[in-house]
Amino acid sequence: MTEQTHDCCTPSPSRAPTDPQGGCALPSARAGVKDPRTLWASIGLGVLASACCWLPLALAGLGVATGTLGARITWIRPWALGTLLILLLGVLGWWARRRFLPAKGADCCVAVPRFPTLAVAILAGSFTLAWATPRLLHEGKSTTLAAAPQAGGTLLVLATPQFDCAPCAGELPKTLAATPGVASVQMDFDQRETRIVFQPGAAVDATLATWKKDLGFEGKEIQRKGR
Repeated sequence: MTEQTHDCCTPSPSRAPTDPQGGCALPSARAGVKDPRTLWASIGLGVLASACCWLPLALAGLGVATGTLGARITWIRPWALGTLLILLLGVLGWWARRRFLPAKGADCCVAVPRFPTLAVAILAGSFTLAWATPRLLHEGKSTTLAAAPQAGGTLLVLATPQFDCAPCAGELPKTLAATPGVASVQMDFDQRETRIVFQPGAAVDATLATWKKDLGFEGKEIQRKGR
């Protein structure tokens, strides 16, 4: 990319011309954000943001038991997406400041950075792909339908927005349903809800505490029916 100059930059005999038109000497400021560290960081953050979706599938394809890997690393997703968004806004803010708010007292003949197209495209593309990965990998609506609770049992509905695609949970629904005292589990990835039916006499709160500690599973309670 090349740099532009303001119209007021006129030829001056006291300056060594560096442009083809014989204008004043131009500073060596960068034209846009071309730092490879920014570009590689955006790609790496995009990969991390979607790791809870693609990594379990990749390991499963290699024959490696993933268990609840997706659930354990899903916390990375919001942090990586947030960092990508901050980087994108930072690049745009840097360009806008250099383009429209020149420093006070600066020489009129200053380089005006071109729009950092490459950096913005990579940052925006990484963010969009990482955000859309769950929808690209998941087409169903839920797994393991929850049955109605038996007499004396408990139906618990939790908001679980962090599990926004099937690969993020991995084998989590089956693991939860296999817990003693649990009748069935339904994870709805479109509604971001998990419905759990506990058998009569099950220790609901103790089971939830164990799941949080051992499996990284937790959610905000929005409904509880029964004991």
